[in-house]
Amino acid sequence: MDFSPDTLLMHFLRTYREPFTAKEMCRFLNQVGIRASSREVAEYLESDPLVFPLERKLFLTRAGAFTGQFFSFVPTPQEVAQEVVVPGDRCIPFVDMEMLSCTLQFEYSGKLLEPKIFETDCNLARDLFSFFGDEYASQYIAADPVNKHLNLAEKDFELPTRLALTGVSIERIVQDCGFKYGDRLLCRVSNWDRGVIEVFPLVTHKHNPMQINDEDMARQHWNDMLEKALLESFDRLGPCASMDEQLANVFYENRKRLCTPDCGSIHEFLDKAKKVSMELFGVETRLWRHGEDVPAVGKWNQRDLEHGLDGGVPLYNLPDYVIDCFIQDLLYEKKEDVSGLVKKIIPKSMEISPEEEEFFTLQIMRRNAILRKKYNWFADYSRGSLRHRALELYSEVGSLVYDIDCASDKLEQMPQQELVTLSQLFTHVSRMLEALSQLNESLDGDEYAMQLSLEGMEYNFEDIRIPLVAAIERLQNDKFKII
Repeated sequence: MDFSPDTLLMHFLRTYREPFTAKEMCRFLNQVGIRASSREVAEYLESDPLVFPLERKLFLTRAGAFTGQFFSFVPTPQEVAQEVVVPGDRCIPFVDMEMLSCTLQFEYSGKLLEPKIFETDCNLARDLFSFFGDEYASQYIAADPVNKHLNLAEKDFELPTRLALTGVSIERIVQDCGFKYGDRLLCRVSNWDRGVIEVFPLVTHKHNPMQINDEDMARQHWNDMLEKALLESFDRLGPCASMDEQLANVFYENRKRLCTPDCGSIHEFLDKAKKVSMELFGVETRLWRHGEDVPAVGKWNQRDLEHGLDGGVPLYNLPDYVIDCFIQDLLYEKKEDVSGLVKKIIPKSMEISPEEEEFFTLQIMRRNAILRKKYNWFADYSRGSLRHRALELYSEVGSLVYDIDCASDKLEQMPQQELVTLSQLFTHVSRMLEALSQLNESLDGDEYAMQLSLEGMEYNFEDIRIPLVAAIERLQNDKFKII
């Protein structure tokens, strides 16, 4: 068993179920050999997706927040016909998002339900993974081991018409209680770390599906409470980093009202909701007010915007792996002179002093000397051209981000969807460069997928660049009025 400090820390965050303070966490870290101040620990916990910051400087892990909490869903007619259910996104936000849904374990009457393959069409498959975001649904589906033969990059990330998904068998449930379409599975997380969920079938056996009973009334009330809670969260939290994060905050804060045996499901709620729906957020998807554009700025990040764009559009920064990529690109092009790299790396409109330029150049020269010793042009050949294009896009995106950052006091007057897309492009191309900077790590044939992704980013950038540049020029002109 691994008892390294990092493993012990992760075990704590995945299993500890009581509220705790940063000081208590600090003492635990010191015991396992990790030196950190209470302030550093608090900053880490506030940014960790596995942790909820509470009042009175307390924290609670997701394991503590959702273990023992109820949620439910109604299997589709196709699932009931095949006596199988696919977890998909139905356990969001109660389980670990990092766990593939096909690895979740469902327990009925004290025994685990057996895995079973579900045959379906691509439309239903995407519906079962919609809360991961439509832009990521196909990737989650392709990650299912039963689809290991599926190469999305070769098919331009389009799913085949028919495919299979790993689910769990409900044959025992059908045999025990005559479970049929329209009946519900009430679920409760029993082990968050391992992804174990208890299942309780709720069989109604309605003779008239149009008849409204007490359970229907209770779930309509549940839908109304969820809609109100989501609308309040939009005002207070804005569009979170993902739909999972948005729902996690809403369900934790309202768990006494929403996580009850009478609960409905989020999918059913969205089918009936009039004020909440999935809306585009740049190139991603978020829960938001029905028919409204999801804004980049609002009351939820106004305080951050007063000190820059943190929380809105990311501040221009320069991670080490970006510098490494620029140096590797120089080596790939078989050039020796590093003096011109500074002007390539920094945004076009950023002015630096000769002293700063000299210092930066010295840092690049030192790093260049280290990388040059272990650089292999032939080994780098397959990724070199891809990295070169990614760097060109990074420079263009970074320069535009910097220009917008200089006008950050007027962000609410800029095109919001274009602003969101720019932020997402900055993040995505940065992640691509981080992967490309690791010369000793194989991309396992991902070059083609990266190429397609890069082409999409280049297209999106050209689409948003013109309106953003026009907005910057307009804001700059507004600062100068002829009297």
